[in-house]
Amino acid sequence: MKKLFVTMFALAAITTATQAQEKATAQPPVKKEVSKAEKEAMKAKKEADLVEAFKKADLTDEQQKKAREVLDAANEKSKAVKADSKLTDEEKKAKAEEIKKEKNEKLKEAMGELKYKAFTQAQKAQKEAAAAVKE
Repeated sequence: MKKLFVTMFALAAITTATQAQEKATAQPPVKKEVSKAEKEAMKAKKEADLVEAFKKADLTDEQQKKAREVLDAANEKSKAVKADSKLTDEEKKAKAEEIKKEKNEKLKEAMGELKYKAFTQAQKAQKEAAAAVKE
């Protein structure tokens, strides 16, 4: 009986020690800090890409203005959803998808079907080019 008790105690101690070591070595993911200069560069790149997509879609000044209003409104809604700590991840994803659908519908209205397709193709090409650069 004593041997069984000692063996069980030894196994429990070893298990506890290994679990404690695993937790100590596991580090949380590092959140990358972005400097102000990098943020400004990212904003400038985003703006340049947007202007280029507008040009490729051959949008008028009025269409560009409406598109910017729609994009800005969608960004504000998305920020509000991300900041809402009351929502679960699934609810946030659902709301984000809803916002995206609404944004796309409004962009189609503002640009017209053909120009909207050209605009989205230009944006897709820009994303692919950016992904190729990162790799």
